[in-house]
Amino acid sequence: MMSMSAVSGGSAAASYYSSDNYYTAEQAAEASAWAGKAAEALGLKGPVDEQTFADILDGKLPTGDVIKSPSGEHRAGLDLTFSAPKTVSLLALIGGDERIEVAMKESVEATLAWAEENLLEARVWDKEASQQVRENTGNLVAALFAHDVNRNGEPQLHVHAVVLNATKASDGKWHAVFNDALFKHQHLLGAIQSADLRSRMEAMGHDTVPALNPVDGAFEIDGISRPVVEAYSTRRSEVLEHLDAGGRSSPREREIAALATRQAKEPALSPEERKVAWGATAERVGFDPAPLIAASLAREASRDTVWSRLTNSVRGIGAQGMAMLSVMKLTAKDGDELVPERLGRLAPKEYAAAQAVASAARELGENEAAYSRNDLILKSLERYGPITVKDIEARIDGLIDKKLLVAGEQLMTKQSTIQLEQRIVDRAKLGESAVTPIAQGNDVSARLQDAARDIGLRRLNEGQEKAGVAVLTSTDRIHLVQGSAGTGKSAALGPIAAIARTEGLNVIALAHASRTAKDFGAKVDAPAMTVDGFLGKYGRVLDGTARPEKFDEARKVLSGSLILIDEASQIGNSRLDKLIDLSNKMDVGRLVFAGDTRQLPAIEAGKPFDRLQNAGLATSHITENLRAQTPQMLELNKALEVRDIDKAFDVLAPATIEVAKGEVATTAAKIWAGLGSEQRADTLMLASGRAMRTAGNAAAQAELKAHGHIGQDGVSLTVLDRVTITKEGARQLKGYQEGRIVEFRTNLTAQGFARGERGTVSEVKNGKVELAMAHGELRSFDPSRLARNLSQDAVTIYDLKQIALHEGDQIRWTAKNAARDINNNDMARVTGIDSQGISIATRDGTTHQLPHGDPMLERLDLAYAINVHVAQGMTAKDGIIMMSAQEKQLNSAAGFLVAVTRIADNATLVVDNAQKVERDVAHNPGDKTSAVEATQSPALQVSELSRDFGSGQDQPQIEIERSRDFDIS
Repeated sequence: MMSMSAVSGGSAAASYYSSDNYYTAEQAAEASAWAGKAAEALGLKGPVDEQTFADILDGKLPTGDVIKSPSGEHRAGLDLTFSAPKTVSLLALIGGDERIEVAMKESVEATLAWAEENLLEARVWDKEASQQVRENTGNLVAALFAHDVNRNGEPQLHVHAVVLNATKASDGKWHAVFNDALFKHQHLLGAIQSADLRSRMEAMGHDTVPALNPVDGAFEIDGISRPVVEAYSTRRSEVLEHLDAGGRSSPREREIAALATRQAKEPALSPEERKVAWGATAERVGFDPAPLIAASLAREASRDTVWSRLTNSVRGIGAQGMAMLSVMKLTAKDGDELVPERLGRLAPKEYAAAQAVASAARELGENEAAYSRNDLILKSLERYGPITVKDIEARIDGLIDKKLLVAGEQLMTKQSTIQLEQRIVDRAKLGESAVTPIAQGNDVSARLQDAARDIGLRRLNEGQEKAGVAVLTSTDRIHLVQGSAGTGKSAALGPIAAIARTEGLNVIALAHASRTAKDFGAKVDAPAMTVDGFLGKYGRVLDGTARPEKFDEARKVLSGSLILIDEASQIGNSRLDKLIDLSNKMDVGRLVFAGDTRQLPAIEAGKPFDRLQNAGLATSHITENLRAQTPQMLELNKALEVRDIDKAFDVLAPATIEVAKGEVATTAAKIWAGLGSEQRADTLMLASGRAMRTAGNAAAQAELKAHGHIGQDGVSLTVLDRVTITKEGARQLKGYQEGRIVEFRTNLTAQGFARGERGTVSEVKNGKVELAMAHGELRSFDPSRLARNLSQDAVTIYDLKQIALHEGDQIRWTAKNAARDINNNDMARVTGIDSQGISIATRDGTTHQLPHGDPMLERLDLAYAINVHVAQGMTAKDGIIMMSAQEKQLNSAAGFLVAVTRIADNATLVVDNAQKVERDVAHNPGDKTSAVEATQSPALQVSELSRDFGSGQDQPQIEIERSRDFDIS
């Protein structure tokens, strides 16, 4: 595991690292060392001299050079703290295996060497461009300090690698380090070091297994039990207890919890006192490391490793490679484009690396058409196996040479993804001049206006009218309608649908999510369903396996029809390709995609709505904003229309409330709860991600209860909070954490699980997940046996979440129930709670009586605050937007635009650091990159916030709320 933090300068910091190493005085000199090519250039080698270290922390180099940061404020450096797995620490520090401390130090040095070559940057002056540019310098200076206990006095081998703020650039001068890449790839550095250390441990004869939670490739030593590990892990217990108290679980929240529970260091015990205390614990839990170490020494002498024993047990290179995969829990299948070699053509270790890269590419490719080389390396290293970063990089380079991976300057993609994007365009262009107009003549504009009036709309504006005329009179099968939020795109399609019906055409309404589809269907007065539902209905027609009578039925419905798709920017490559293919095969009369390329993109890979516009498909633009009603909102929308983030935040400045860290949700909730009941009903509380939404809900409920606006006596519910995971990720072990719920979405006959069954993860053991099923029996589940490339999720994983529900509470459904006409993310209100159950009223006035134990009582959450993914498509009179500098990666221009454009009258921004949040939004577009873009332009990657050393801002993982409509009937 690796963590990263800023380092302050001066002698105090130098003394902390050099003296607070917990080793004896005799060991202290050997516990520190200089590392890096820049250190060599400065003549620094051997143990770290405290005064020299302090001087460099202050920017004073031995050469006499003084480092000055471009910002004018000197940053001392970064502390990259690499921690060994607990079982490794126990063997080293209690078992006395001195080889391990050497291996730990060497693994850190190897990781720093990789970072030096690939991530170390400075900003230098480019005379031709007349500006500062980023340059990879390839040299760093680091001071390494080995420590052996944590703050609770427990054995924890770790190395502080203090990367100092000095690097030499191509101009021959010493510069401050530009640390963006280090911050961005800290998880990758952790994975590289973990894989390197694991390889060294295995070479010295120790057997390894994936960790209980194998994030960043974490591992443990086989043969040391969980009770032993937990006996020496009170720090972990403190963090978990802190998380449980707040109902939180994300990686970023774990980091925050670790800091929140961090105690001041007590005076260190002497090594002799520690040895006695640790020995007493070992005796109490029955831990004797001597046999494990003795066995490892014997294996090291005969060069016997966990992997060599595996390959020696079978004959043939192909069988040996497959044996490795079985331990790595990867499934090999013929036809994988990234493993074109026949079985047996690659050496076992090369085969393991090839399958790791292929699996990683599948996982990344589910959500992104293009991804960075470093992201691919990280995901590949998380596949465990006898592989290090060198093995993975060699495989990636080989795939690039074969043009199976296509690399741009910043991103890469699979050749097949480029072909898919081109196929979408080609299929779309097949529809040009291929259909007859829906309406003709000089009176189409008048007919549109009449139709708008007849269905209760006000007169269409110029953009709406032109779009309607273009759709109705075109001879192209596909037409795109591009318009910003609030411009009335969906409303403009209503008159088009009305005229199409008078011409005898069948009209179908589609959208990404069931709630949006239902609302859209009502607007255009047409049967509505989700895109997934529509493609599922005609799946056999599309793949050619439908019986002739089913094919004829489909053609009768679809031929000549008008299909309208709302929120088209949320549809990824695969689904949009199928929509166009089906429309061509069924001779659909018109396929109209309406959306906004600047709003939140599809969860899955690609941005085909944008791509089709750039490819020249017929597009109508609607630009007049109909939602904004006040000077503030008109100015905000005007600024966002031209992507002027600075101007947007300036407009919001009078309505911006800046609060202390951790007080955003409580402040926003107080403002919202203080409004009158009617005003509260017309005011949205908007959050970027799950953590802020949860905090906002809890705070709003507490405020309403305190003011007597909801019932005082509530009922406690355990609800299912879906874990965001890809289909390929579900085939890996890391998502199956103890206590989580696994629900099967398809029949897995070979493993004995049926659709709808679910169990609680009780243990992850020997590469399998032990599940406690409904009636208490334990059953074993092997995620690696899940089929690859399923169109839908085979399993869904949930965290259990506790909420209190009171009469009057506002909730949203988190699953679909067709029998009750309930859609995922529909809003509702609790109208009664008694001994029989809970009464909930939907927006349309329907009341549902849910008895205690009803499955839908697990499929709801509070809805005072919602995140922007749920809010897209909604409209409210007023809004309170909650944003935090701690949610850096969630603060995007797309998310901010969606939040602001939900609001008609008044927006209030509650934030803990307005300046940082504004910079985050300005530097993070929040959009996607197509495969074609990735290989053509280096400027399309999402840029990171530029900063020097010392920001101390860790980057959270992005939390995306999927909108898959699972039916709970």
